[in-house]
Amino acid sequence: MTALQNSLWTYRKKMGFSQKRTASFMGIKRTNDLSRYEHGVKLPNLINALKLEIIYRTPVAFLFGELYEQLREEIREKEKKLKSKENE
Repeated sequence: MTALQNSLWTYRKKMGFSQKRTASFMGIKRTNDLSRYEHGVKLPNLINALKLEIIYRTPVAFLFGELYEQLREEIREKEKKLKSKENE
């Protein structure tokens, strides 16, 4: 599995939080999951992604910019294909 780039580490550092403090805010007992999120090994579920958005005061789309752009491009391409089929 390829690591997914994200900005979690950057935003955590900007806020001046340790992994332990962030995990505590999230209600996570150990920092292992947060570390996996930051290294792009694991994606957080929706609840944890929203918690990260709240903690870092940054939209999820900015925290996971690469994934957001990838998904946006895929959807826009599907929209174009559907529109061209409708116009035929």
